[in-house]
Amino acid sequence: MKRDRTLRELGAKNINNLEWTKTRFDDVSIKLLSFRDGVACVYDRFAPGARTFPHQHGFRQLRYILEGEFIVNGVTYGPGTLIDFPEFTEYETICPNGGLWLLIQMPGKTGLAPTDPTGWAYNKTDSVAKA
Repeated sequence: MKRDRTLRELGAKNINNLEWTKTRFDDVSIKLLSFRDGVACVYDRFAPGARTFPHQHGFRQLRYILEGEFIVNGVTYGPGTLIDFPEFTEYETICPNGGLWLLIQMPGKTGLAPTDPTGWAYNKTDSVAKA
């Protein structure tokens, strides 16, 4: 049976058409793919030698490594790895040779959600991001 309806075009972004944006970490920049309804989807680029200080968030995060090696809390992960960051789990990241990962931040059990994918809304040295 044929349906007479028109499906609408969906919103889409091509990563190659987006500009890099600075973050609160000097050697980390992002391309923002989507940020709505308490969910952020971000392409994160770490320069060689980039690192974050130990910090945590009150929301859940998933990070899928596309390129490079990331050392998170002393464990080395490579391309094809999905890392799950539960709410209020302190972590630091070191990227010795540079790398890319896809970051998804979303509300979790706490009900807190990301408020700023660049991190500028949080103090540059806060170990706890409030949301």
